[in-house]
Amino acid sequence: MVTGLLFWALAAILLAPAELGLASAVVAAALLTVQIGMLGVGPAILTLLPAETEGRRLITTSLLTVGLSSLIVATGLLIITGALGPGVGQAWDDPTAAAAFLAAAFFATTAYQLDHIHTAQCQAHLALMRSLLQSLVQLAVLATCLAGGYRSLNTVVGAVAAGAAASVLLGLLQVYRAGIGPGGKNVLRFRQILNLLRPALRNYPLMLADRAPGYVLPLIIAATLSASATAAWYVVWMLATAVFFVQQSAGYSLQTKLAAPGHHPGLVVRALRISLLLTLAAGGVLIGASPFILQMLGSQYAPHWVLLPLLVPALVLSCVTQIYYGVCRARAQQAEATAVACLAATVAVVPAAAAAHLYGLPGVSVLWLAAQFVAALVAAWRLRDTYARTGTHPASARRRASRRLQAARRHYGRAIKRPQISGNVAADP
Repeated sequence: MVTGLLFWALAAILLAPAELGLASAVVAAALLTVQIGMLGVGPAILTLLPAETEGRRLITTSLLTVGLSSLIVATGLLIITGALGPGVGQAWDDPTAAAAFLAAAFFATTAYQLDHIHTAQCQAHLALMRSLLQSLVQLAVLATCLAGGYRSLNTVVGAVAAGAAASVLLGLLQVYRAGIGPGGKNVLRFRQILNLLRPALRNYPLMLADRAPGYVLPLIIAATLSASATAAWYVVWMLATAVFFVQQSAGYSLQTKLAAPGHHPGLVVRALRISLLLTLAAGGVLIGASPFILQMLGSQYAPHWVLLPLLVPALVLSCVTQIYYGVCRARAQQAEATAVACLAATVAVVPAAAAAHLYGLPGVSVLWLAAQFVAALVAAWRLRDTYARTGTHPASARRRASRRLQAARRHYGRAIKRPQISGNVAADP
């Protein structure tokens, strides 16, 4: 969060808003490529890898699959946006920008997959090391280029690509040291790719519907309003996205725990409680500090702090949604979760161009809040319904224990001391 803020703050201070807006649109396109090119492999790994006794082939297959897929998707996106012209398409007039975009998309996708691998192995500290290296490298590259007088969108996109490349190199070193990296003959086979893609593609629609809208909106704003408006939106969006990783990490970590063997009483409630607590704390700090942060970046960004009181409540609502998605992925109920994510994506994206044209960036923010509200409402209802059916809600557990106690009394005809119920799930008497 800190180094990412410094990165975009430095870029906002030293680049013209129009230049920064176009650069942020290219970065958003690269991150959209990450979501499309993942093919659902990341969420699938969270379920598959904990059950593997020897995960070398699975890890190798997943990395090569997402790497190849990201290059294909990035090339297709480059061709499509170039044909459309306005917005991000005008960046491809410079071949260097296209090359930097392809590199950023490839390395960012691979780094994102390594994040999922570390999460599945319960080694979040390794992901933290890579994330820190990535952000420091991209900040150093940006500072060096700007100090040398290179002030263009290629500077920003190239720095993002360099940071992601550093993260990938460290990640490969980490898996080699752990003895699970690629090695041996015939490590990768076509059948292994198919075995991975079967569960991955079940996660793919959910992952795409959940994450892609956030990266589509900057492209819509760039085409509807201006590059300067895109710059303002993206700076505010990056501040909010730093907090969003709390909910996303909670959902993925919960999925990993639920996929592991054994019973996990009360885990969903604890994950939701922790996610809400951290999001409320971080969101409060963000709202309080945003006027000063944006003022520091420049007068053209300062008025847009009013967007954060709309985006932070959306982050709080997404705590429920991300926990719900984690439960659905762990229980192979991706179709249900995908329907909820598609509903939210429709609310956020379909009217976005009209809202931006009529009401500017506040209109887009209100749409995003409405989308998160709808998704959280359905997710809360489904989680509550799941508790009621499985009897894992504390009140439901107490009712079950009471009924069993009454049945035992009738059967034996004598008083039985009432058991003490504690925790989220009551044990069988």
